[in-house]
Amino acid sequence: MIPEKNTNHLLQIRNIVREYRLPRQQLFGTTQPFRALDGVSLMVNPGESFGIVGESGCGKSTLARTVMALEAPQSGEIIFQGQNLHSVSTEELRRMRHGLQMIFQDPYGSLDPRHSVEQIVAEPLSLLGKITIEKRQELVSTALDNVGLSPADANKFPHQFSGGQRQRIAIARALITKPALIVADEPVSALDVSVQAQVLNLMLDLREQHGLAYLFISHDLSIVKHMTTKVAVMYTGKVVETAPTIDLFNHAQHPYTRALMAAVPRPDPFLERSDRSRTSRSQQLDISPDSTSGSGCSYASRCPFAEDICRNENPVLQNLQTNSAMAASKETEQFVHQVACFRPLDFVSSS
Repeated sequence: MIPEKNTNHLLQIRNIVREYRLPRQQLFGTTQPFRALDGVSLMVNPGESFGIVGESGCGKSTLARTVMALEAPQSGEIIFQGQNLHSVSTEELRRMRHGLQMIFQDPYGSLDPRHSVEQIVAEPLSLLGKITIEKRQELVSTALDNVGLSPADANKFPHQFSGGQRQRIAIARALITKPALIVADEPVSALDVSVQAQVLNLMLDLREQHGLAYLFISHDLSIVKHMTTKVAVMYTGKVVETAPTIDLFNHAQHPYTRALMAAVPRPDPFLERSDRSRTSRSQQLDISPDSTSGSGCSYASRCPFAEDICRNENPVLQNLQTNSAMAASKETEQFVHQVACFRPLDFVSSS
């Protein structure tokens, strides 16, 4: 379902298709296309945190690079603040980038070891035009202070910091232009568990203080549940389910989503026994990507509930009418639970 164009949305992803050419299997053979994104459509509002979840290879990082205009789609539109990122001029795109920044996965590889922290954090300031040295130093000091680092750290180099501190430097670099949206691609997956919570809580505090919107990409369901208010689940380049975060975790409707959740280890055996009735069928599902191609649902060959229609027709996102037990909020009250499935799992509505 392609969303209607709406200037009230900060980011609109409309039916994006991104393909790559696979290597030749034979010397004189032809290259085959691989569709990493297959008609993805999403909307992010100002100030909200929207999660993208799925396994490695489902298209999450490709979506992030496409949203950042680092890669161009074969078809579809990325509308940011009312303008199509892939149809504007190079100069106009450069001007728009100050409102759209990214936090990369690897804090060790994303920071140039030859540059000082001041040079790294100040790099995006070139998008704002010429500024004085004094103003540059002031903005760098403020950005470092916002992420819990000392302004004196500006003269140091990345090798002098821990992984968590390096990611704070990366966050400061993203913040310095005061963006409206930050794309966070697995921002803590390379960090020790002991420091992940610190970085995540910092990001939540910054969102509250600066009115940031996040497109938060992760394969870790517990992090997505903690960080986001809305979630989209991706499988083989498609969005198979979207919902307010609490609704999704309480009432997942797509068999793949339920299987993804059932695959998470449960440290409490009593909780596992009490929840077994809800997940017993899901635990049998295979969540590996389907290598076959066809006109039907990409999950059909691995889904125990698949019917003939699933193998022959491609399901699209459809609204589910629910009475959520969660308290209504400005961020989620207009967001409808949708699932791309001909046979959604038994939905339990609560009054």
